[in-house]
Amino acid sequence: MGARLVKREERAGSVTSANCRIKPHGLVTPPTMTPLEQKAAALPTRPGVYMFKDRRGKVLYVGKAVNIRARVRQYLAGQDERFMVPFLVRRAHDVDIVVVDSEKEALLLENTLIKEHRPRFNVKLRDDSNFLHLRIDSREPWPRYTLVRQLGGAGARFFGPYHSASSARQTLAFLHRAFPLRTCTDAVLKSRKRPCLLYQMGRCAAPCNGLIDRDTYGDLVEESMLLLEGRRKPLLRRLQERMHRSAEAEAFEEAARLRDLIASVERTLERQKVVDPRLQDRDLWGLYREGSRGVLTILPVREGMMFAPRATVLEGLVGGDAEVLSSLLNSAYPGGTTIPPEILLPQLPTDSDALAEVLSERRGRKVVLRAPTRGDKARLLALAGDNARVRYLQQDSEETRRERALAALAEVLDLPAPPHRMECFDNSHLRGAQPVAAMAVFLDGRPDRSEFRRYKVKTASGDDDYAAMREILERRMKRALKEESRPDLLVVDGGKGQLGVALAVLQDLGLHDQAVIGIAKPRTEHARGARHATDKIVLPHRKDPLQIRRDHPALRLLQHLRDEAHRHAVRYHRKRRSKETLTSVLEAIPGVGPARRKALLQHLGSARAVADADVDALVSVPGVGPVLAQTIYRTLHPE
Repeated sequence: MGARLVKREERAGSVTSANCRIKPHGLVTPPTMTPLEQKAAALPTRPGVYMFKDRRGKVLYVGKAVNIRARVRQYLAGQDERFMVPFLVRRAHDVDIVVVDSEKEALLLENTLIKEHRPRFNVKLRDDSNFLHLRIDSREPWPRYTLVRQLGGAGARFFGPYHSASSARQTLAFLHRAFPLRTCTDAVLKSRKRPCLLYQMGRCAAPCNGLIDRDTYGDLVEESMLLLEGRRKPLLRRLQERMHRSAEAEAFEEAARLRDLIASVERTLERQKVVDPRLQDRDLWGLYREGSRGVLTILPVREGMMFAPRATVLEGLVGGDAEVLSSLLNSAYPGGTTIPPEILLPQLPTDSDALAEVLSERRGRKVVLRAPTRGDKARLLALAGDNARVRYLQQDSEETRRERALAALAEVLDLPAPPHRMECFDNSHLRGAQPVAAMAVFLDGRPDRSEFRRYKVKTASGDDDYAAMREILERRMKRALKEESRPDLLVVDGGKGQLGVALAVLQDLGLHDQAVIGIAKPRTEHARGARHATDKIVLPHRKDPLQIRRDHPALRLLQHLRDEAHRHAVRYHRKRRSKETLTSVLEAIPGVGPARRKALLQHLGSARAVADADVDALVSVPGVGPVLAQTIYRTLHPE
């Protein structure tokens, strides 16, 4: 149990943790970085995608970076001069990342995530268009290259994608210069009687007039596809030789053009792993663990497109990786879920054959488990492992921050140890109607919603907040005495009045050693014009409240606890008020008495379900006939 809070003597020395000091005027100096800045400082320096999120976890912005840490810190330091950045940073509460191998892969994954999350601040990138690809169908008599955005057509080959339309068109122009394939449509090819201007420029072999045979034309097609596949060294060597010869002959414009074509090939024809039309649907599993703790990351690939990873924190792991993977595989794909035809794992479980049979039965088609050790699949699998490691380190840093906040809170409040269990209470009513209260519980600095409780105020009048708080605290602490489940720190939402009520209850119950504080909003300071004043911590037996900086980890932890209690109380009050309103409306309907009201609620399940029910659903309630059902429906739906 926490010890009693005693009055702190005013002093100027160091009294908090290593990162916090009390100044002579009583303000506690917090760490120099906010939690978001601390998380940004711990990000990896690898290429990848970052996602800024608000307090509800909604994605606000998706971006790419060669160095994730440096790019995210630019936002927080105000080094990005775009107009929307200050508004984004103001709303951002968290940042999530996905690491990849190259900047181009980061851009392609960024496009996928923007389409999935539709973030508010990605204005220019919020479209449904796909990246450009080069398409060629070698089954045609005279194949030609075209630029397409949709992948389709049996037998056709696709190359790309190209994130820049100009680069894609430059590549196509280079192909036309290097390989004189036709550019005209099939209709023009059939109707042309003589070679076009491109033939005279050396950029078309004129198959329309039979100036090239099919075998030679086919060789040009195969060479161009070898170039697009990445086997381009002989061609680049020839281009470089031509460039040097042009420079020696002082044909500098031609040499510059060849130089730009070489750079375009190097820039646009980089091999890709994130988007590849040849890849089938698969899940990539990454596992990173240290002892009994770890993180599992699943990277889903659908139709060749890699989507955002799904990460799960694992606790209490026992056995080797193969045993862990076996257990996770069996539970990760229950019946009725989407199971891909191929699952890539860092290590095959010992019972992989049996697992594959089970998953195949659930899917209805064959499922293959593989653990590749080389090639493209192994490189893709390494990405999943890298993301699992990054998530583990992030999770560990979050736990470290919670531990730091709890230690700072214990130091600020003179607790003998960081509080394991904290409870906060708040009341809610509307002008005295439907008074309720709620309790939020944090275990080791984290919300435990299974421990949250809601209370109806039974004896106190609705507009008497002090009486309501006294009733709820008496009920809670009496139960705590019976169950021996007292909190290490008791928090009430309010100032000296609410804290005085809590102290009186504890005094009456003989709980003299219970640690208790209040947290109050700075309404008085705001009324005096101090708009930047932050919440105050009200301590027992101390005249002035404790004021610490708004970004102090201890204050943020208390604010989070208080906000959870307030949200829980308000939600419960609204639910009761909605139910009471519906009950009042039903009471005014002729033929609906207490028995039928009870039958409506029991049969349909809730007041909201009664309000949303149609006539047929109302008729199904025992004791409600067609005429009464019509009357109830018209009353609840006057429009």
